[in-house]
Amino acid sequence: MGKEPIILDTGDLFFTSNKISELNQESEKYRAEVILTGYEKIGCDAINIGDYEFALGLDFFLDKASKTELPFISANILSSKTGERLFPANQIIQRGDLSVGIIGLFAKAMSNTDVQVKDYLSEGQAQIQSLKGEVDVIVLLINGDQKDYGKYPDEFPDADFIFVSGSTRRTKPSQPQKENGPYLYSPGKQGKYMMVLDLNIKENEISMVDVSAYEEKIKSMNRRFERLQKKDPEKSLDELYADLPNVMKLIAQYRKDMIEAENAISNAVNTMKFQSIALSKKVKDDPEMLAFVEASLQTCSSLKKAKSSKKK
Repeated sequence: MGKEPIILDTGDLFFTSNKISELNQESEKYRAEVILTGYEKIGCDAINIGDYEFALGLDFFLDKASKTELPFISANILSSKTGERLFPANQIIQRGDLSVGIIGLFAKAMSNTDVQVKDYLSEGQAQIQSLKGEVDVIVLLINGDQKDYGKYPDEFPDADFIFVSGSTRRTKPSQPQKENGPYLYSPGKQGKYMMVLDLNIKENEISMVDVSAYEEKIKSMNRRFERLQKKDPEKSLDELYADLPNVMKLIAQYRKDMIEAENAISNAVNTMKFQSIALSKKVKDDPEMLAFVEASLQTCSSLKKAKSSKKK
């Protein structure tokens, strides 16, 4: 990652459901506060609003959002009373000479009746048009339904990148993307993965090349060559399989694919590289953040136990 990464959240940040049982309300309120504090410690450049943010009501969410500097955005969630947007529609972020426009969208049924949801398609397209010419890169953050996941690139062809929450699918670097974008990504579920996208833009008018897909193809080809070579490491593949025309045909195709991938990478002017990083025990913990999380989990557990004891 770069020295100044842009950190984004696609929505459904506070809770894991749009309904919270009475038994868990106190612990979930505390949990939401902890998440905000944690994000403030990490730093976040834009947070899209999802359905789960309203699980404890609009007033609760607005109260928490008003007490933080974290930038919540949504182009199509409005107040039912006033008809006005509750938060800014977009956020423009500058990193050196690069300007990035981030648009927040909500694209599914809303459970809270205190808010009004305008058509995400028309609002999203309008925001893209307003940012074109003003920024170098346009990013959509969409909180949507899994069934609609694949249609967003066709609906927003002028976006550069689309990040989606609400889908259990996890995008892998080897997955093919729409040529010249928009590039579509989903982190999967339960916050188990972090998506990292490295951009290297030298000329704004030239399309980006997804080198991560080509790199994965090269790795795949190398693995296949290694398996073929195991027959005899001392001989060339041409010697080993000279009397097997079908295998030689495969080897020729592998070599062609390898050359094409290597040339695509070497000839690329603007590049992007995508990683999906598992947030497992292999990732080194920050001691301060780890202590904060562990103390917060203990408090959440205590609040649940206290509420449970009162009901008995």
